Amino acid sequence: MSLTRLARRKSFQCMHRYALEAWTEEQNRAEFGACFTPTGHGHNYELEAYFEGKVDSTTGMIANLTDIDALMSEVVKPLDGKHLNFDVAAFTKRVPTTEALAEYLASELIAAKKKRLIEVRLVKVRLYEYEDLWVDVWP
Repeated sequence: MSLTRLARRKSFQCMHRYALEAWTEEQNRAEFGACFTPTGHGHNYELEAYFEGKVDSTTGMIANLTDIDALMSEVVKPLDGKHLNFDVAAFTKRVPTTEALAEYLASELIAAKKKRLIEVRLVKVRLYEYEDLWVDVWP
């Protein structure tokens, strides 16, 4: 039996600021440009998660969408409406770039999937910061 992939998308909003505390303002501005601001800036992110598994002969699904939706909601809820640098422990000492956020979300999806006993395999996470900027992670 062949494998099938299912993709699901979830939106969330949060703020971030690119800065390394050990660097001077000039160093931060030179490295991070417009992303280095005193208060930070926000984005409307789109998280896509791609799952792979065998289609169940009884249900016709690789996973129940209700379970996938709950999984994705669980992972983005702690980020939604937050300032990553101050409100999310994983980013208080790490620059919350799109790459770092995508890696974090992939890790959180894997952990939540194990906890929820969802049997499909997470094969890719895609995080859109803008329509023309996204990061892919293959966990």
